[in-house]
Amino acid sequence: MRYVGVDISKKTFDCYCPDLGVRQFSNDELGFKLFKAWAGSPIHVVMEASGPYYLRLAHDLYESGILVSIVNPLVIRRFCQMNLQRAKTDSKDSISIAQFGEMTNPPAWKPASEQLQQLLQMQSVMEQLSKQLVSTKNALESLKQHPGISKKAKSALEQVARAQQDQIDDLENQIMEQTKQQYSAEFKSLISIPGIGTKTTLLLLLATDGFKRFDTAKQLTAYAGLAPRIFQSGKTVNKKPKICKLGMGDLRRSLFMCSLQAIRRNDACKNLYDRLRQNGKAAKVALIAVCHKLLKQAFAIVKSKSEFKTEFSLALI
Repeated sequence: MRYVGVDISKKTFDCYCPDLGVRQFSNDELGFKLFKAWAGSPIHVVMEASGPYYLRLAHDLYESGILVSIVNPLVIRRFCQMNLQRAKTDSKDSISIAQFGEMTNPPAWKPASEQLQQLLQMQSVMEQLSKQLVSTKNALESLKQHPGISKKAKSALEQVARAQQDQIDDLENQIMEQTKQQYSAEFKSLISIPGIGTKTTLLLLLATDGFKRFDTAKQLTAYAGLAPRIFQSGKTVNKKPKICKLGMGDLRRSLFMCSLQAIRRNDACKNLYDRLRQNGKAAKVALIAVCHKLLKQAFAIVKSKSEFKTEFSLALI
């Protein structure tokens, strides 16, 4: 099996194969065809998850029966640093990616279902519109501070804000309806957990494909960036453990907001929070522990195909 490293961008992608060297192709259908003819078979293509630009090539290779692996760009960056690589070019990166693939044999990539891809696209657009709506409202508020307000400018911003809000509401309703259809059992299980609301339920289901992407709660915790990071060396370096944050920031922030409700309504979370506070832990540290507890509850309940029960949650230590 030959490993082919691919460093991809919007218009082109650079490839490296040990017996063929480096070559550049256009990031389109013609480039994909020429690449497959150049590389031959059997090959194992390894590439970074570079924004959305890798998706078309990865899908084309997968449908052609070619083994594909998608690697976190941070992993490749650390690999280059480990090898003391000084140059940073697309061709050099493709060589490093191929070397990384040969050394680690990364797992094969499989595209998400078409329905999940569409849900994720709608969610991404909704988040972008939400940010734009905040910007529009800020501009409108700034305009109101002027002594003489232009009615035309005010009306234009108000129309934009209404249009953005309507699009957000429509997308949110579509996402909710389709998610309930695709993950009906999982949705009922998650929404039954005190403290976890509808938006967090949707985020969890879409991020994990109905919890199919993970086999253990630890994997889910690491994905959310809530896994502790230990920093110790010898007898003198012993820093306080902190969460690594190398995960999905949106999910982590959503869970943190849920923890504020969970310490009031979820007995297991309330007991954990109170115990940590009594032991002198800061409120934020205790709330992060509650986020971890909520994830464990969510994973256990969905995997067991049941709904929340207080006596069951108290047993999740």
